[in-house]
Amino acid sequence: MKKHLCLFLLLAATAFAQTPKQNGELTAEGMSSIKVKPDVVKLTISVSKLNDSEKNALKELNEEVAKLEGFFTKAGLPKENIKIAGYNINDNYRDEKDKKVYQANNSLNIEIKLDNRVLDALYGELNTGNYKDVSLDYETSLSGELQKKVRANLLDKAIADARQKADAIAKSLEVKILGIKHVSKYGRDIVAMANEVKYQPLAAASMQVEAPRPATVFAKYEVQEIEETEQITIIYEIGK
Repeated sequence: MKKHLCLFLLLAATAFAQTPKQNGELTAEGMSSIKVKPDVVKLTISVSKLNDSEKNALKELNEEVAKLEGFFTKAGLPKENIKIAGYNINDNYRDEKDKKVYQANNSLNIEIKLDNRVLDALYGELNTGNYKDVSLDYETSLSGELQKKVRANLLDKAIADARQKADAIAKSLEVKILGIKHVSKYGRDIVAMANEVKYQPLAAASMQVEAPRPATVFAKYEVQEIEETEQITIIYEIGK
């Protein structure tokens, strides 16, 4: 009986020794940020006319828009990049004497490659040209092509940041990084991100303003950069 017990213990110890050890996991988050000069500008040009006659309000609106269209053609703005954002007439408007008047509105969106000379020419023309009741706003962004390049750069930097953090932790714990088990960002598998960005190249405008005029701020300063960020989570396999 004693011999059988010793043999059982010996076999159990041998089996335990042959069981492979489970390697551990180390999770590290990598972050990166880049400031990028935008390469696309979206212009919104709004025209608004008031008149006590609906017919005259629409007539004045169309005439003002026609003048703008003439300038767009002269300036070389691509027609395919000009879109109607809004066109309406409001009959619930009251003037300062509480008299009913009609308000006719038209908004145009123009999306082109960012060029300070274009913005300078547009704002300068609207300020010095024969235009009334016209406003111009702009918003900058990254084109799909530039955004794709920026995202790839951010991803590389975020991965490097995660690895640097993982190396520091592994060294402190006296373990080795054996490989990568999983990579994700925002809780999604990183592989699914590859073909998400779609873009349509934009045509450039070639502004040609003949009459001399005072320069606007766009002739003196650059537009503000856009900060893009990335965050990634990497699970590493670690062992002794």
